[in-house]
Amino acid sequence: MKIKPVRGTHDIFGEEIKKFNKIISEVKNTAQKFGFKELMTPIFESSELFKKPLGEHSDVVLKEMYTFNDRNKDEITLRPEYTTPMIRAAISNGLLNNLPAKFFGTGQMFRRERPQKGRYRQFNQINFENFGSNDFFADIEIICLANILLKNLLPDSNFTLHINSLGTRKNLEDYKKVLSKFFNDNKKFLSNESVNKINTNPLRILDSKNNEDKEIISKSPKLIDLISKTDLQNYEEIKKCLIDLDITIFEDPNLVRGLDYYCHTVFEFKTKELGSQDTLIGGGRYDGLIKTLGGKDMPGVGWAGGIERIMLLMKDVPNEESNIHIAILDPSFKIHAIKVFNFLIKNDFSVYWNYKYNLKKSLSLANENKASYLIIVGENEKINNNYSIKNLTNGKQVTVTIDKITDILK
Repeated sequence: MKIKPVRGTHDIFGEEIKKFNKIISEVKNTAQKFGFKELMTPIFESSELFKKPLGEHSDVVLKEMYTFNDRNKDEITLRPEYTTPMIRAAISNGLLNNLPAKFFGTGQMFRRERPQKGRYRQFNQINFENFGSNDFFADIEIICLANILLKNLLPDSNFTLHINSLGTRKNLEDYKKVLSKFFNDNKKFLSNESVNKINTNPLRILDSKNNEDKEIISKSPKLIDLISKTDLQNYEEIKKCLIDLDITIFEDPNLVRGLDYYCHTVFEFKTKELGSQDTLIGGGRYDGLIKTLGGKDMPGVGWAGGIERIMLLMKDVPNEESNIHIAILDPSFKIHAIKVFNFLIKNDFSVYWNYKYNLKKSLSLANENKASYLIIVGENEKINNNYSIKNLTNGKQVTVTIDKITDILK
């Protein structure tokens, strides 16, 4: 019986695994530059960690979470996002005593969405979180970090920072009421899916991709009109600083993000190169969330990025594996070959042998894999206790003793 992968999951190998590993490496390098420390959490948590913070009427909680009861009848959920688990871990392990506390993580998330290009039910995500600062410089810093990371990974791609301010949580609650009234007054022009969200989750209507909704959405009240002068001033300062950093911004009054814990600054890095799944990185400020999860009342700001979506835009990564191939011409020369194999490994070289005692096939495979050198182990090499090294870039070949090999390969 041939067993297929579960719908919405995928295997990563070949060129894709090289892209994946490059992203992880670049994430860690960028984190170090900005002073963020790595934090890993379990892939499942108590369901209560997600239900209230994400919004009981959000699509994530209502439709997308993988939730089950374990043997003790405890309700467990595979993590659908990373911010709340990172906060839970920071609280559980006493990591919020020295503020600001800056953390990043990468890992697998699970959402039962409709699979499509750039969207999977099991996917990999990057998160950066800054706990404990309400200074708007923290917003700028984390947006700048995201911009630098994307530029390093996607130097030839075009992406734009979409930004908005939600004001305080009270502003958002007041806005929901205003929005519900407006959409109720115009519900005959809305899709059935949006009508069902009017009284429970009107903010989600603003995300609608339905053409019949878009005209009504364009006429809807704007949250920015309810925000205080102080919050507006902070928002203007943030935009000014981002422009000074040469980050192209697009003000999007309908940008509210998909989870209930956001307030003040929200943002998304979008591209036109992926169709409908156009968001590469999204995040914002979530003041009050840490207190909701049992910690002290402190602010926070962060973002999440989809690794698979970034991979879709990346060029192939140069092959850096198996830089040196070995060609053993006869099984009787294996012991002599093992000596050089062991020597190279101990000296941090990458070595590959195809288990075929054929020079032509070994040379062909080495060229196919873009190896730099081929080490030949034949009868003469065994008798004279040396090794022949062929430079596959310029075609030159030399024969040396084992202690001289590193001089040639360097």
